[in-house]
Amino acid sequence: MVRRSLGLLVLGSMVGALGAAVPATAQTKKIGTFGGWEISIVHDKGRFVHCLADTTGPDNQGLRMSFGDDGQRHLILPGTGTAGARDEAVIVLRPSGKRFTFAMAQRSPDRLWSPVLENGFTDVFFESTRMDVQLPARNVTRSFDLADPDTMSARIDGCVSSHQ
Repeated sequence: MVRRSLGLLVLGSMVGALGAAVPATAQTKKIGTFGGWEISIVHDKGRFVHCLADTTGPDNQGLRMSFGDDGQRHLILPGTGTAGARDEAVIVLRPSGKRFTFAMAQRSPDRLWSPVLENGFTDVFFESTRMDVQLPARNVTRSFDLADPDTMSARIDGCVSSHQ
């Protein structure tokens, strides 16, 4: 009887470990387009994860920002590579010409994620109309039209605060 219980315990542990390795499936619901940005809300297993703001771009090549309920904000750039790859993004916001540099991490096959954005960046970002990005290690230079980030910001604030 002890062997059978031990066998079931080991089998249960293996099944539990395999179940934990399966990635969670998040559900994304589009809210609408505000200030030239498509706003979406992401839930995982019924729990709010974050709100997303996307510029339109062909083939998933637009700029994305993530706003979490924990107050964390991330800049997400298009960029193919391998998981765990790193690059440094040099970002210049226009018309101010303010320059920022971020270490970017490859968190999905087609997206690079910034570390948590500081207020200094977002304050300038929400007053900008264009963003130039250089990814030197990938030999990529891109420019993004930010349309009306102030209007997007107000809608994102509403999205996040309605789920806190």
